[in-house]
Amino acid sequence: MIWRRLRPGETDHEAIWLGVSLASLALAWLWLRSGLPLPACPLHELTGCACPTCGATRCLRFALGGDFGAAFAINPLAFCAFVAMALYDLYAATVLALRLPRLRGEEWPAWAGKSARIAAIATIAANWAWLVWRGV
Repeated sequence: MIWRRLRPGETDHEAIWLGVSLASLALAWLWLRSGLPLPACPLHELTGCACPTCGATRCLRFALGGDFGAAFAINPLAFCAFVAMALYDLYAATVLALRLPRLRGEEWPAWAGKSARIAAIATIAANWAWLVWRGV
């Protein structure tokens, strides 16, 4: 990982993903504030078993309300994803506003990608087990 300026014609990921993140947050906030019904989980409706993302909407609702303990308890992976998204948004807003160099990964060894995929699958499986155990 290195800090460097954008190259000519390079995609500005910080601007794109900050925009997507803020638009998604605004839409979620509007949905929750308008009193619209929460979306039902098709897997949970069919099987009675939680899916890997069950509880993410309630997690977001608790997090936006400031009850971080309840948000984490409902869906730890969703809560961590929301925190990571907030940290990324702070990073992106800072480098965009101050025109700073961007953090970029240059050359990654082959084992790093495989390890990251295995870790991601294990994390999702552990979160899913937590949700099933908690009866979310």
